[in-house]
Amino acid sequence: MSVHSILDVATEVLLADPSASLGDVAKAAGVSRTTLHKRYATRHDLLVALAHDAYDRVDKAMTDAHLDVPGADVVEALERAIAALIPLGPRIAFMYRQIALDDVPDLVARYEQSGEPLLRLIRRGQEAGKLRTDVPDWWILSTLDASFYTAWEAISFGKLAPLDAPKLVMKTVMQGIGT
Repeated sequence: MSVHSILDVATEVLLADPSASLGDVAKAAGVSRTTLHKRYATRHDLLVALAHDAYDRVDKAMTDAHLDVPGADVVEALERAIAALIPLGPRIAFMYRQIALDDVPDLVARYEQSGEPLLRLIRRGQEAGKLRTDVPDWWILSTLDASFYTAWEAISFGKLAPLDAPKLVMKTVMQGIGT
């Protein structure tokens, strides 16, 4: 089983049961505990790997969304970002719930940098008159984060279809921050 497959299974197992052991993860992944322990000596090592994998996926989604656009194209870029981030919800939700990771310096640095591509996009949108300027850029970013999280939760509870989520988030956010 590939590293990404193990991390995918580990995310599912730990979201379903935050106290799951490495043995539980190994069993669900269909690998031996020894195999899992060779890759991740401790549960904390697995959590750190899961967090890095989540950040890698967010970084790739932001790159693939082509956010470095002129201000006039901000709305379309924002739609691409939302559509790219919603499927990553379980990974990001899991990562945010892991207080044991709050003191891992490289993860703290990645967290602090993770919003930068969207923040730059928001600023360009404000400069171009596509997004409100009477609302701070950091607030718009926080509103986006909250909307993503709400969409992810609604999908996991079966209240929202995954394909409907991007349009709902976009509509909600733009009616709050759009001009």
